[in-house]
This record gives sequence, C-alpha cells and structure tokens, in this order.
Amino acid sequence: MLKNIYIYMIALLAMYNIQSCKKDLGNYSYHEINNVVIRSLNDTTAIFGKRFVLKPQLVFSQDDGTDTTKYSYEWLFDGPNGLGGRGLYKMTNTKNLDVNMTLTADTYNFFYGVTVKETGVKYQKKFVLKVVNEINEGWFLMCEVNGKARLDMLSKLTDGTFIAIPDLLKTTGSDLVLKGKPHMVYNYNRGISTGPGLNAAYAIYLGTDEATERIDPENFSWKPLYNLKTEIFAPMPADFHADVIVQAGGVHSYMVGGNDAYLYDRTRNVAYSVPINYLPTEPNGFKIAPFAAPPLTSAVNRTQIGIFYDTDNKRFVKHTDIDNYCTAIPDPKENKLFSFSTGMNMIYMCYSPFGAGEIFSVLKDPTSNKRFLASFDGFSNVQSYYAEILATDFDKAEQYAVSPDLGYLFYKIGGKLYQYDRSLKTTKVMLDKGAEKISLIKFQTFLSSKYTDGNKLIVCSYDPAKPEGANGKMEVFTVPSLNADLIPVSSYSGIGKVQSLTYRER
Repeated sequence: MLKNIYIYMIALLAMYNIQSCKKDLGNYSYHEINNVVIRSLNDTTAIFGKRFVLKPQLVFSQDDGTDTTKYSYEWLFDGPNGLGGRGLYKMTNTKNLDVNMTLTADTYNFFYGVTVKETGVKYQKKFVLKVVNEINEGWFLMCEVNGKARLDMLSKLTDGTFIAIPDLLKTTGSDLVLKGKPHMVYNYNRGISTGPGLNAAYAIYLGTDEATERIDPENFSWKPLYNLKTEIFAPMPADFHADVIVQAGGVHSYMVGGNDAYLYDRTRNVAYSVPINYLPTEPNGFKIAPFAAPPLTSAVNRTQIGIFYDTDNKRFVKHTDIDNYCTAIPDPKENKLFSFSTGMNMIYMCYSPFGAGEIFSVLKDPTSNKRFLASFDGFSNVQSYYAEILATDFDKAEQYAVSPDLGYLFYKIGGKLYQYDRSLKTTKVMLDKGAEKISLIKFQTFLSSKYTDGNKLIVCSYDPAKPEGANGKMEVFTVPSLNADLIPVSSYSGIGKVQSLTYRER
C-alpha cells in the first residue's frame, strides 16, 4: 500500500513540473549574440630571438570588429613549469601577436582567445607553434657602447655564415641589464652543479667592472641568483667580479678576482671557496696578477696545474691538481735562463701551445722601461726563452697575443698592430688602421678538436667617426711564417667596440 502511495506522489510532482515549464515559456525573449570566427591561425614555426608576428583573421556576426574596445584578446601557451610538468601561461593580451620570440626551442600548444565583453562569451582557436633556435653557436662579444657594457653576438647560421646580433640580451628578452664597463666574457662546459646558482652544465659568464653574471646557455635568460658570487662558498664583497675565468682541462677551472685565485673541480666536488694563493709556509697569502695560465693537458695521467704570478713577492707560483694552496717554483739547476723569483712586474701572461706548450710572460723591470719575454714549460719548469724585448715602441704596447703556431708576439698601439719575432728580434707593422682604433687582439682557444681556427689572429677595431654601437668590426687573419703579411680570412661589422670575446661551441 505504501509503495503505491509513493509512486502516486512522484507522478503528481512530475505533472506539476511539466505544467510550470509550460507557463514559463512566454516569460523569455531571445536574441542573436555576436559570434566570432577565428581564421588564418595554422601550425607554424618561430625562430628564437627574432621578431614573430601573427595576424589572425576575425569574422564577427554583428560588426566589422574595428571597435576593439568591445573585445579582449589573449595568447596562451602550454609550456614546462620547471618542475617536470607543464602549465598554461599567458604571452600577451593584444589582438595580433608581435613579439621577439623568447620561448626556448620546443613545440608548444598555443591558444588564441577572443572574448566579447558584452556577453562574456569567449571564442578560442588552438594551433601548434614550433620554436627553433638559430642563436646557438657563434662569437660572444663583450662590447663597450657609450661607456657601458653590451653583449653582441656573431651568430652562426646553418649555412656556415655569421650574422651580427647587436645587444643580444635585449634581442632575446633577457632580464639581465649589464652594469658598468665591459670586462670579460667566457664560456665552457663546467658540469652540472647543485649550488644556489644556475644549475646548467654549460656556463656563459658575462663580466663588467661591477659584477660577473651567468646567463642560461639556451635562451640567455637571467635571475639574480645567477650572479657569480652564488657559486663561491665563502663571503664575498658586494662589488666582487672576476678578472679571469678559464678552463683547465675537463671540468677543472680557475678564477681570478680581487687579487685572489680560486679553484673549481666538478668531478671531485671542489667548489670556488677560499683563495688558493698562499704557500703552506706563508699562510698569510699574497696578491696575484690578473692572469691564469693553465696548460691544457693532453698527455695521459698528467696532473692538472695552473701558473700564477705573485705580485707581492714578484715571482711565479704553481697550483697543482686540487691542492688548496700554491707552491713556489724552484729555479732550475741546469740551463737556467732567469729566476722564477724575477723581481719584476707582470705585464702579460698566457699559456700557448707553441712548441711543446709554453707559459709566455711579458715582464717589466721596475727600475726602468725595459720589458723582458720569459717562457717555460709549466709542467717541468724547463725554461725555453728569456731576453729583453727589443721591439718598436714596446713600452707603449696596450695589448698582447701569442701565435700558437709560430710563437710570434703581437701587440697593439692605438690603430697599429705589430709583430715581434723573438728569434730574430725584429718588429714588423702588420696593420695600420689610421684613424681607427684597435680594441682587442686575440687567438681563440677552442676546447673541441672539431674547431681548427685557433691559429687565426682576431683583430677587433672601431671607427670613432661612425655611430656608437655600430662602429665596431671583427677581422680574422691567417698568420703566415717567415714574417709575411697577414692574410685576411673574414670580416664582420655593425657591432660595438669589442673588449673581450669567446666562441660558443656546439
């Protein structure tokens, strides 16, 4: 009985609802809304660091769409969230997409949305965007523009040619703003670290006279934690910056800054920390010159070393393996050409693969204007050369470079480039640029054997009469034997005044 009553009540309730619906049919008015059709958005490709424009075709059912205040727009993309997953991110709120592409090379699902403000109805179109990176190999150029640092690049294209990219950080949308005057740029594969800084295996360091920063090696992005000081496990002054960072074989490297030297070795978990410029018998330490000359090890089972110069005691010192100190280099008992405790001021020092590999140094007698060239094997301490440099106007020299093939010592004064043959003790003017100024001379040390141009001389110059920021030039020359004239190989212009450079290998 109860069951029948229950069924009867449900039937009455259903009939009441049907009648109510019939009565409400006349209470609503219906009208057409403004529909939007999105066209001309297909799967496409963008190039990282370059301008990217998309102009979708919009068709509106009630107007021509020219009054953009009636609508809102958004461009969304599905990208990595940095935690191993993915998320939805907004790129911009403009009708058309017109940006410098800063997304890293990858394939993204993109969503373009148009919302009609009157109704709140949103229309969306999905497409796939593939971002490719053409800025992945080439020359990083730390330039001076109007007295400030700017990073330019000569980017290598797929056909092997190079194009100039002035102000790479601005072009790629990096948050890094370089402060101060240009000082150095260096890059190498240092291995992945677990510190608070940038945990990328490949390191790109940009240095000014105020700070040294790292940038992401793939998209050149930056965060405050990428400052070099975060890689040093010791308190550092606020204005600390590196004078030199140089790889010393494998993932072993040296850094010089603030008259101190530091060691990094990823394989054995040695981080930049306390300075290594002291002797066990001299625990108070000493100041060193802004040079580090680690021979690139090639022989099997050869211990890694680095050569530095103690400016307090005016002597060469050596660091070995992962020691946390240096040692004084003893004078040879045989075939001694000079004392490693020279008593002179260090002007320039580098490692050159010339011969069997030598440490080249230019020393100045503190009591006169005389300069001396000293070279020796960093491993065995065998001395190979020592003599006064009898080169034209050498006391006015501003920069130096050593030919890795021929051992010639190049130096520059203003717009002139000179070559000094230490064997013949002769000088030759190799370039005279007149009113133009030479800003840098260098032989690039390539770390991969696939690059064979380490014996080419790089000369960077600028024309003071041309517009600042585009008046620089980089030229590459072959250095022939027998003191013959330089042979031009390539030339690039439209850049700043280059103060330091390095090659981004791939």
